[in-house]
Amino acid sequence: MKIIKQTAGMIVPEVIVIEGHALLGTADPREVEVHIATPAAGINENTGLMLVSHNWGGTWEMCWDWCPIIANKFNLICIDTDYYQSGWKQGDGMYDHGLIQAMDCLRALYEVRKYLMDNNIIFNCRRTYAAGASGGGNISQMVNKLAPHTFGCIIDMCGMPGLTDSVAYGMGRLNAEYSKDPQAENYLAKHMQEIRDFGNPEHLKIQYSCNPDNQVVIVHGVNDDHCSCPDKVRIFADMLDAGFKPEGYFITQGMVDGLIVTGTGHALGDRAYIIGQYGQQFIAENGKFVKLTEKDDFDLQSLIEYPVTGGVYRIDYGKGSPVLTFDAV
Repeated sequence: MKIIKQTAGMIVPEVIVIEGHALLGTADPREVEVHIATPAAGINENTGLMLVSHNWGGTWEMCWDWCPIIANKFNLICIDTDYYQSGWKQGDGMYDHGLIQAMDCLRALYEVRKYLMDNNIIFNCRRTYAAGASGGGNISQMVNKLAPHTFGCIIDMCGMPGLTDSVAYGMGRLNAEYSKDPQAENYLAKHMQEIRDFGNPEHLKIQYSCNPDNQVVIVHGVNDDHCSCPDKVRIFADMLDAGFKPEGYFITQGMVDGLIVTGTGHALGDRAYIIGQYGQQFIAENGKFVKLTEKDDFDLQSLIEYPVTGGVYRIDYGKGSPVLTFDAV
């Protein structure tokens, strides 16, 4: 980890650069910039952590304005990661769609957590959360899947419902630029879709065995023409079937207040305040149903395994910063 910016008097740096996760099948080093917002009142023994993730094609600036609001309201250190393919534009090649991107975010969480511990800064690692909108909602779901012991609650606002055929092949508003041709460089193998599907019933069983009290909050407009609401409703049902108790707010016109929630489409409204409105009972220090974790994947040094068609994905937390591998069988 390299510190890029640390204002005098601040005990936590505002900008760091970390080693990003290598693309699968390569060992090429990558650097990822991470922006950190701390509560104005300072860090105390109950200060938690939250990954705040931006949209598909955006950069860290897209949700930076949320971070001080969330940090101050909920006593959280907000971690805003310029993950893999931030700034992606159509024509840039196949879009990762939440896998390496989520690993970058988990590595940022690891580095911030380690910095706090190495510098004897007391905080509450049991209060660990994630939130994001659109692509950031998708990444919030993916970090929850890839680190199933770690998050008490994640808030998914209008996120993509996994790498569906519609998104993968550009059959709707979004196009991740994959191919159905097995000979093509951008061929989408079935296992690549399965690991990115956070509604996969078999994978949800594994998640539930790790953290049955994990809370997912979904806020999604019924007229969202970018990220399918019907597909997200099906994932909500899959989570219920697995034993989870997700909160689902599928925004209809009668739920629009014109202040926080301004529409039933993809934009939704003031996303920082949507996090507060729909998530506060789970992420506030004294929330009615505040969600805490006992030991996270970093403490447990977990090895998480997700079987898929033709192999298994493994996420290894035993060697420090988490590492993702795919092993064909």
